[in-house]
Amino acid sequence: MSGKRVIAIVLSVILDILALIIGVIVIFASIFGGNLLGALLAFVIVLGLMIAIPLVGVLITKDRPVRINENKTINVEGFEEKHLSIKEIKRVASKYQYGFYLGKTARSIINQANLVEKKINEAKEAVNNRFEPNSITWDRYMGVVNVAADTAITNLDMMARRISVLDEKEYSTLTNPIKHLTHRESLNSGRLEFYKENKEYIDRGIQDNEDMFNRLDTLSIELRKSADNSTKTDAVIEDIEEITSQIKYYN
Repeated sequence: MSGKRVIAIVLSVILDILALIIGVIVIFASIFGGNLLGALLAFVIVLGLMIAIPLVGVLITKDRPVRINENKTINVEGFEEKHLSIKEIKRVASKYQYGFYLGKTARSIINQANLVEKKINEAKEAVNNRFEPNSITWDRYMGVVNVAADTAITNLDMMARRISVLDEKEYSTLTNPIKHLTHRESLNSGRLEFYKENKEYIDRGIQDNEDMFNRLDTLSIELRKSADNSTKTDAVIEDIEEITSQIKYYN
């Protein structure tokens, strides 16, 4: 039971008690004063108030049906023509971070937005320390890391845009069979499928970025080793390129 409904019930009880007390006083005063018509009228008024007060409380706190918005597009207001910055991505996701259905996904986006620059900078530092700047090997490794950085941030941008078209309350209504019984207009399998597809896309993007971060960590670790392990680092670079291509395909 919501806090607003509890408050309404308590107030209704208090007002009913006050109405009853006042009514009893007026009725007895009318009876002892010989005014039977006044006593009857007071009784009717008190009875009416005791019925009306709880009804008003119920109407005020009644749950409204969720209005399904079919016209949302995958754009964040004010950012339609450009990529979101890391700060903007976190701001968009933060609106959902405490939700039951979208909270975990939103927190993952925020966490990755906080990590992406750190992971990229560590990998770049490792490349710079291992290879001569502007050498062929340096160019190759740094090029892959730069593309990985752009791809991971673009992936976060798309995840933020997709989650921005979803609504926690609407998602709850669409997926809760009990609420479906009371909100018939929310029964829309197409809309529910839209939510599921977008959430699956976001979750896949989160996993792809996670794989990317893990490979970048591995690359940084291997490049810091003093021994010649070019076979391992080349394999990691190929993995990063593969993940990058996979993310670009979905975006």
